[in-house]
Amino acid sequence: MIKKVLPSAIAVWPMLNEIDVYQPVDKKGRWGNAIKRRYVVNLRFNDDDRRDVDAWLKECLSSFGLEDGKLPWKKDKKTGELTLMATSGENYRPVAVDADKNDVPLTVKVGDGSRLKVYVTVNSYTGFGGGISLNINSYQILELKPGVENPFEREDGYTFG
Repeated sequence: MIKKVLPSAIAVWPMLNEIDVYQPVDKKGRWGNAIKRRYVVNLRFNDDDRRDVDAWLKECLSSFGLEDGKLPWKKDKKTGELTLMATSGENYRPVAVDADKNDVPLTVKVGDGSRLKVYVTVNSYTGFGGGISLNINSYQILELKPGVENPFEREDGYTFG
């Protein structure tokens, strides 16, 4: 089993606090039957770290005998930006720690732009041409962006609770 703590990276649209429900589409844009439920994060690395991670991923492919296999890089169709995708099954919520290795409560929401280090396990697959995927074991929050900005100010009116 190959495991590694990845270099620090910026989280792009992370779903680490809530389960991401995803229904894949085929090449013609039709909905598939299977619905995936998972935790997911896409990581944007600086150029040097991206090259180092890419070289490590290719070594992993080679160790599984899948030299021409697919890597878990995702390319944004509009910007061309590469991010690395890591997931965890719906029953395996990844554990979070802060920069000082203290456990982070489940109520802390990790938002887009947070800086993380992610501890992953490499999994190989042979279907669909073969390749590797990354499973999130845990992650360390180095800089927290709490998610969607709330633009509202306090007002007189309805109050819940």
